[in-house]
Amino acid sequence: MRAAQSGVCVARHARACLSLRRAEWRTERRIERRTEQPPIESRAPRSERFFYLGDQQAAYLDTIAANGTVDTYRGQNSNMHMCEMLIAAYEATNNRTYLARAEALAHTFAVVLAAKAGGFVWEHYDEQWNINWNYNINDPSNIYRPWGFQPGHQMEWAKNLLNLNRHEPAAWKVQRARELFDGAWSLAWDDAYGGLVYGFAPNRSWCDTGKYFWVQAEAFATAALLHEATSNMTYLHQYKRLWSYIWQKWVDHRYGAWYGFNLTRENELVNDRKAIAGAKCDYHSMQACITTLTVFE
Repeated sequence: MRAAQSGVCVARHARACLSLRRAEWRTERRIERRTEQPPIESRAPRSERFFYLGDQQAAYLDTIAANGTVDTYRGQNSNMHMCEMLIAAYEATNNRTYLARAEALAHTFAVVLAAKAGGFVWEHYDEQWNINWNYNINDPSNIYRPWGFQPGHQMEWAKNLLNLNRHEPAAWKVQRARELFDGAWSLAWDDAYGGLVYGFAPNRSWCDTGKYFWVQAEAFATAALLHEATSNMTYLHQYKRLWSYIWQKWVDHRYGAWYGFNLTRENELVNDRKAIAGAKCDYHSMQACITTLTVFE
């Protein structure tokens, strides 16, 4: 999610909206839904007016500069978080417009555009939504716009599809979620050291063998949702296997929360910073736990 130095980023906007939903999640389970306009409704017009590209493209822009210049870059990352935000907005408001838009985004990226890349979701596109295979080709470890397929993003799109399926069941959503999750897991799981690596190339070789906290978080939440959707015990085993790895390698049992942003392939700390502005916070790990609670509670 690129946080523009000057200008507006749709992913940042989506996260702000999503944070409002997550903050109210527990409270809403105990009190009647309020009748006044929720804060989320006041934010939606901005994204629709400035970022949405219309129903034909069914996608959002990535970044607009402070002077109004639209970046020619098109990416899946911001749209993935917009999809997540729209699902949360629907859950908070019961406004089916949000649900329909989220489903359109999921179909665009997890079906239409994924078909251009052999079934996985690629990160980078041009203005016509053609795949840009060379964008950041020498930077597979980029935090915001890495080259290569991101196992964590395949998991996140699978999670979005499964959350959509909870509201509007459809076989294609579960099937696509399984394909994305199963494919990413088979290519990215590290049998030697545990956990999922950061990225793999179009030829399916690893291009970044590091372990990143958000990848593990999104994966265990998605495994739990897949078990719920399919009753397939394989996903429960994968959930337990991954959570065991996280418990051993990522959770700080003395001071709480998780350790740093990323570990080496051998699960050694890269640095001792628990939080990095614009990069590492508890967003992924906390929402993954909340999602999992909805499955197992």
